[in-house]
Amino acid sequence: MFFAREDTLGLVEFQDGLLVKAGSSYERLRHAGIVPGQFLAIAAPDWVTDEAQEFILVRFLQITAGRDNNICELHCRVMGSCCIDRATKQLSYSAGLPAYGAMMLLPACACYMLPEAIMRALLALSGDAGESFELGHVRWGEHIGKRKHTVPVSMSVNEVVGKRTAMFGKTRLGKSNVVKLLMQGVLNATRQSRHVGQLVFDVNGEYANDNPQDGNFSIASAYPDRVRVYFLSTQPRGDGEFLRYNFYDIPERATAIFSELLTPSVLEIPEVRNFLMIRFPPLSALKAGDSAAAFRKLCLFWTLLQDAGFEPGETVCTEIAERGLFNVGFTQSLRMAAWQAMKSKVPPPMPTSFTEMTDEIRVLSAFALKYANDPNLRVGRTELFDEEDRVLQELLCQTNGVGAYFLRECLQFHSANASDFLHDTLRAIDTGKTVIIDLGAANERIVRYFSRIISTAVFQQQEHKFITNTLAGRYVQIYFEEAHMIFPVDAAGKNTTDIYARFAKEGAKFGIGIVYSTQSPTSVSYSLLTQTENFFIGHLSSDIDVDALASVQSLFGAVKDDILQFRLPGFMRVLSYSRRFALPIQAKRFDPRERR
Repeated sequence: MFFAREDTLGLVEFQDGLLVKAGSSYERLRHAGIVPGQFLAIAAPDWVTDEAQEFILVRFLQITAGRDNNICELHCRVMGSCCIDRATKQLSYSAGLPAYGAMMLLPACACYMLPEAIMRALLALSGDAGESFELGHVRWGEHIGKRKHTVPVSMSVNEVVGKRTAMFGKTRLGKSNVVKLLMQGVLNATRQSRHVGQLVFDVNGEYANDNPQDGNFSIASAYPDRVRVYFLSTQPRGDGEFLRYNFYDIPERATAIFSELLTPSVLEIPEVRNFLMIRFPPLSALKAGDSAAAFRKLCLFWTLLQDAGFEPGETVCTEIAERGLFNVGFTQSLRMAAWQAMKSKVPPPMPTSFTEMTDEIRVLSAFALKYANDPNLRVGRTELFDEEDRVLQELLCQTNGVGAYFLRECLQFHSANASDFLHDTLRAIDTGKTVIIDLGAANERIVRYFSRIISTAVFQQQEHKFITNTLAGRYVQIYFEEAHMIFPVDAAGKNTTDIYARFAKEGAKFGIGIVYSTQSPTSVSYSLLTQTENFFIGHLSSDIDVDALASVQSLFGAVKDDILQFRLPGFMRVLSYSRRFALPIQAKRFDPRERR
């Protein structure tokens, strides 16, 4: 037998639905060392057969005084019923009371401590076997020392991958540490298969940068061959790369990106709005023999970038050279009229460098604005420059007082040597790598922008694989910090096509799992909460927050007081996909030496 009569904490005296009361003594409870929140068992001798032993799993709630000073009453709440196969020692769990639950009223039913072997079997329950990683150990209360209860708690990687996982709790209480444990668990479990790629939006730089509390390691430095980092800061560290665009190379996307990155006050300027409405042809279109007019429009755009301080790269210079030694295509008569009118000299030889080409563009733009009726500015009845060209020329010549300088806000996102980080990120994830986007010190608007465009690219790639039946068991796990910026509470129901709404509702179908963390569950979309399978809950200080959790997972209602009172770093209530009860754990500290 797993439960011997001499080990009883007291006999059951009263039952009211799921509430059970047992008589005990203070001395017996003091010797057992139980605390509120601890799991106990209620069993009886006739619940034992040759094949199995059954018991009722309960959660200890409180003690009340009995008839005299040494007698007390032990109050518990039923969590479910368990059955242990005596031969295999395997344990099964069912929520609620069995049909014979009324038998607990018999005096033979007693309350017991859970033996460690049963506790381990209970924690090992999982509906989806897979390689597991350790989260920490069971800890029933804040005042219980770390070595008092050391039954380890593990989690299957299959419970995380492709699922939605929430991390809630006040700041500095260990949310980021648990996120590192999840990342590390996935990296270690997929070291051979590489079937899970991870994408981390690192708002505070905690995963990309080494930390003294982690032995001067980070996820990035602990797994240098498995992790790729993009930095938004001025100087990338280690093997990281810039999170940058080369706006010269992507003219077809440039104005759309500027529309996202420029501040709202700049976007309200009429001349800026007119500029952002222009759509430029891609460089690939020029290779296909696009018209001289399209090429001139690109040259105007590139000159505007140069005036704003954007350094051109080799690609665009090569493209311009291939168009004929930087010859923009102006007739010699037009060049003669423009240079003499604006510079009082004959025109120089045809441009042979990027700088000479932009000088020519400036002179011709000033001439076109000042002498709009000059016949050299027409080809037959067609104007050489259209309305969009004139918008660019007015900015170049600062006729409206705006000039090119409004673009300087976006200089921090430009590099002449920038790679296509979207393409490279998708490739890295597809080969089982972890990509960390370090957005440290970025404002909320910038965080939202990069999170959205990269998330959208990942979603589209996974959706395409699903449609073409090429998912092949490959997953993407995405980590969002400061989730209230990404999944705001007021987003629910407003836009069902929003990428994050699609993550919540369709992500699992496309092999996408998300881990999102923030301080308060009431600050994120309720629809996302209802779709979430795994919860890690640290200390919360508001009844409203805990009630919000209980409204989507009723099991948190039973531990509401603990969540509100206990404020210990790493002390969390965990409700995972395979477990049907909230488990109090002390999360272990992330150790980069555990990389495998």
